[in-house]
Amino acid sequence: MAPPRSLSIEHLRFLIGRNWWILAMAGAVLGCVGLAYSLLQTPMYLSTATLYVTSGSEPNTSSAYQGSLASQQRVASYAELIASDVILRDALDRSGLQMNADEARGALSTSSNPETVLLSISAKDRDPAVAAVLANSVADSMTAYVEQLEQPSESSEPLAKVTVVSPAIASQAPVAPRTTRNTLLAIVFGLGLGGLIATARERFDTRIRSGDEVQRSVASPVLAEIPTEGALDSRPVIDFAVGSSRAAEGYRRLRTNLAFVSVDQPPRCILVTSPGPGEGKTTTSLNLAAALAEDGNRVVLVDADLRRPSIARCLGLTGAVGLTNYLRGDGVISDFVQNGPVENLDVLVAGALPPNPAELLGSERAREGIEALRTGYEFVVVDTPPVLPVADAAILAQYVDGVLVVARATRTRSQDLSTAFDSLITANSTPLGVVLNDVSAHDSRYVYYSYEQSGAKPRTAGSASCDHRTNHEAKSSEHV
Repeated sequence: MAPPRSLSIEHLRFLIGRNWWILAMAGAVLGCVGLAYSLLQTPMYLSTATLYVTSGSEPNTSSAYQGSLASQQRVASYAELIASDVILRDALDRSGLQMNADEARGALSTSSNPETVLLSISAKDRDPAVAAVLANSVADSMTAYVEQLEQPSESSEPLAKVTVVSPAIASQAPVAPRTTRNTLLAIVFGLGLGGLIATARERFDTRIRSGDEVQRSVASPVLAEIPTEGALDSRPVIDFAVGSSRAAEGYRRLRTNLAFVSVDQPPRCILVTSPGPGEGKTTTSLNLAAALAEDGNRVVLVDADLRRPSIARCLGLTGAVGLTNYLRGDGVISDFVQNGPVENLDVLVAGALPPNPAELLGSERAREGIEALRTGYEFVVVDTPPVLPVADAAILAQYVDGVLVVARATRTRSQDLSTAFDSLITANSTPLGVVLNDVSAHDSRYVYYSYEQSGAKPRTAGSASCDHRTNHEAKSSEHV
């Protein structure tokens, strides 16, 4: 069954809103091309002489009717005759114009109405006076030549004659180029071309932009859409106690929705990952932990990204000792936990980088450490490497209650998100849902519900923060 028309219109409006710049650019570029083409053309002027064709007849009704039919039949023949060499040479001789017969033939055109006996001769030239002279000269030549052609003998009257009823005059306005029409047609063509480009872009661009596209890619709920509100370069964790930005509301919604994923047994030990680098998992881990702590829960944030850790640097904590020290047996896991930047939030940083992170994370000691943290805290949030490049997240997923997958709007591709989910499910983990990061504020459902204090600058963890140090570092490591 076809979708309701209103849905189709809404979808069309959405596509136009997303790709309006393509339509505008294509229309503007081709419009400028059409305008430039028209301005570069030489103006051409058109002059037209009108001839009346009559046939000789007796003065009675029947003969007059027959004469009228004969005149109409002759009009078509005379229109062909105008382009003949004999007419053109005579017209050029009469006018004195400096052009040959081929040039004159190219400048001339004829038109007639089959139901009338009128024949129009038009001449086009860059000089309006030349156009008028050529049209009138051809009309005069036709008049003389038809009289000679249609006269059976010197003593008889011509069987037909041509009379000039409207001589050509020099036109004041050019007929070409039609600048306005050409420009408008070029713009319309550009908009059509832009529409084709936009359609192809939508067809072949698999980057996710909305929660609906997420749910078409994977059978998992979108727990939150985090809108873009500016970079948190100076403070990587949202201050939930000061105002309430759109991003803060997004993380609070994530906190709330996690409690409803499994009502009987809400997840308390949560692993956060993403399909690939640069999609927002670290910032999501930081701010989810902060949001949980804001609600009065004792929370520990674990940096289990033993390949490119960033939490210690983001929070300004000591990064020399941490999870890797525990995993190699240097002490109990609580010995390496540090106080975080938010009340009720503790942090276990990654520590020194090991040569074998996957083996360490898959060890029995790693499982025991996670269990120990689960016992000591109400919530454990574990930040891990992305799923697709390495197996670390899939290995750790067996020790937690569920996995939160972070996707980045306009960056994460639907096939990558689907493959990441398949990998996690194959590892017997429990995907909790998706957080769509860096959503445009215009597309975000939180745009109407911003409770920022007067003068407070909106910040987000959805677009930048500590994970976006430079473009080079963002490409070389997995951060927001």
